[in-house]
Order: sequence, then C-alpha cells, then structure tokens
Amino acid sequence: MSSRLKRARGGRSSHPLFWWAFSLLAVFAAFASSAAHAQSSVVLYGIIDTGIEYVTNVGPQKSSSVHAPSLTASLPSLWGLRGKEDLGGGLSAVFLLESGFAPSQGTLNQGGRLFGRQAYVGLSGPWGTFTLGRQYSQIFWAVLTGDTLAPNIYAAADLDPYLTQPRVDNAITYTFTTSGLTVAAMYSFGRDAVDSAPAGGCAGQSPTDWRACKAMSAMLKYDAGKWGVAVAVDRNYGGGGTGSPLPRSSQTDTRAVIDGYAKFGSATFGAGFLHRINHGVQTPTIFDAISNYWWVGGSYLPLPDISLDAQFGHITVSGHAAGGSVIAARAMYFFSKATSVYVTAGRVFNQRNAAFSIDGGVIPPTSTPLPGVNQTGAMVGIRHLF
Repeated sequence: MSSRLKRARGGRSSHPLFWWAFSLLAVFAAFASSAAHAQSSVVLYGIIDTGIEYVTNVGPQKSSSVHAPSLTASLPSLWGLRGKEDLGGGLSAVFLLESGFAPSQGTLNQGGRLFGRQAYVGLSGPWGTFTLGRQYSQIFWAVLTGDTLAPNIYAAADLDPYLTQPRVDNAITYTFTTSGLTVAAMYSFGRDAVDSAPAGGCAGQSPTDWRACKAMSAMLKYDAGKWGVAVAVDRNYGGGGTGSPLPRSSQTDTRAVIDGYAKFGSATFGAGFLHRINHGVQTPTIFDAISNYWWVGGSYLPLPDISLDAQFGHITVSGHAAGGSVIAARAMYFFSKATSVYVTAGRVFNQRNAAFSIDGGVIPPTSTPLPGVNQTGAMVGIRHLF
C-alpha cells in the first residue's frame, strides 16, 4: 500500500519532520492551556516615612532629645512583595514578603530580619486561606478596627507597645471572610527565634516541652463599611529562660480586646477596651499583673487634602500604681494620594511605678523616662507611599 493511501486511511507517517512538528504543537497547546488557568501577579509596594522629633524628660537626667525615629513615624517604613497565582477551580497560591527598615540609617528593623514584618506562603480558596510563616497575631488585625491613630509615633498604643508589633515566627494561620465577616485563628510553634531573651525572644519548638514559646490567637470581625466591630484573644506561653519576661513555659501573657469604629460623613470615631493577665515580669518589680486599657479617638477631614486626628488612652494595673494615660494628636496635609507632610505631638502621664514612653519611634530604653515622670514628644515629618 502506498504511503499516500496509508495517510488517506488514517495511517501514520514515519517522516521525522512530521513527528517533530506534531510534538511541538502538542507542547504548545499544553502550555497555552495551563497558562490560561495559572495566571500570576506580583506587586511591589512600600512606605517611606521619617522626620525629626523632640522628646522631653529622657532618662535619669531628664534631658531633652532631638533625633530621627527608627521604628515608626506616622507609619512604619517598609517595602514588600505580594503575589498570587491562579491555580484553577477557585484555588490560588499566595505569598507575602515584607521588610521593615529605618530610613534614617537604611538598616533593617525587627531584630535585623530581612523580612521581619511578614514572610508567608499559602493556599486560598472559597473555603478560606491557609498561610505558613512569620505572621501577625490576630489581635493586631482586631485592634486596627477601632484604633484611629496607631501606628503613629504618638498614640494610645504607647501604653501597650505590643499591640503595634505582635508578629510571631513559625505560625499557621487560617482566615475566612464573607460579606464583611472575618473569622481567623493563628498558632505558632515558637514565636520568636531571633530576639534575645530580655527582648522577648522565645524560640520554642522543643521536643521536651510542648508549651515552650507557643503562641495562639483568634479573631472575629465584622465590617459594614460605615461601622465595624472586632473581638480577639491573644496568648503567649513562656519558656524563654533567664532574663525573659516569661522565663517558664507554665507562665502566660494573655490579652482580650473588643473595639470598633463608626463613620459620620467626614468623621470617623473609634474606641476599644483590652483586658490583660500577665503571669510574667511586667517591670523589674511587678509580677502577675492584671491590667485594663481603654482608648477613644477620631479622625476628621475638614478638606479632602487635610486630615486631623486625636486620641486618648488610659491603662490601670491592679494594685501596683503602674498605670498611665496618653493624649496624642496629628495634622496631615496630602500633596497627593502618595505624598503627605504632617506635624504630630503627644504627652504621657505616668503613675508612680510606671515608665511608659511617649516615643514609640525608638527601641527602649532610648527615650524611656524615670518611673512617675511625665513625657512630651513632638515631630514634623514627610511620608511617601509607593
């Protein structure tokens, strides 16, 4: 039978060029099909925010200090990469890498970590999102609901600095959001593998002590656009050893918070309440402290390019005269959606055994006052978003 008749009846051609072309077309078709389902995107974003601040009553000499902040300003300086890949069937792969830095020195924050703010990868679908890596505790996302001023350098959060930086290593997080409702939970096998024990470092993942350095948190939040409310619980287990605020794994530090916001025209009002039970060392002389912390604040836009913000917070520590109050304000002018300038000021009022610092922009004890001493801070700065 001739080769022409063979092909006409559906027979195969043995010509090498035919098979090479056929194979190439098959590979191309398979690639085009997978590319249609697996589209990915990566976004680069960041904030550069810095200025000059003035702080009074620093240290034993009660001296004044003029300096550039390193941890935060009106917002913390950072850059990051956010990515998502469509895997088909409603399933996506997600990742985020976020690095905090001090623009005045160009150095890394968060203990020198390259991606100290966040570093995670996971899967997302109609059933929710699972992520693994270094992530925020759920109390951070809850407090954002009702805190109208933090992470400004002067804010009510100066009375509990943990609320602006509750990040944990080795974490598994699940988040589900639908119609404004968010349910989320986080568990960490070892919450801080980098910082020193006095700074709260606690590596965990111990084969002989399952509680050592674990952390867990959960959040329930509803956001209706004009108003919102959130509740969250956060617990850290000890095990950091000598010098740690929680030396033993049997010790815990637990916070529970409820807060919310409401919008009325160009004004937004927020408030919150936090209850804390700390079985570790809160100060060199205070153990097993129970504290209650509340705040109220608001933001107002008298013009589209001007924002005015103010906040008041108060904390009490049962039986220890270690509470305090803080009042803070900020005025900001927007040159554009990306660039703004501002002036901000705040004052902290310390009880006899308290040494809260108004300066949330530097690592303690750089600006810490003596116990019982009040402190004032003021700053002018510039911020750019990209």
